[in-house]
Amino acid sequence: MITQLSSKGEAKKEELIQELLKFGIFKKYNKQLYELPIFVLQKEFNRVRRKSKNV
Repeated sequence: MITQLSSKGEAKKEELIQELLKFGIFKKYNKQLYELPIFVLQKEFNRVRRKSKNV
């Protein structure tokens, strides 16, 4: 069960990283995207998506 959740979490994290890369975001603060927890990636993705819709 934990392995299944871990796999889903890793897949979601990879998806968020790929989406942020499409927006040209490679780092957040002083860290690479893959070093960040998923909630930070999700928050950044939501921010960028809102910003792009308002343009």
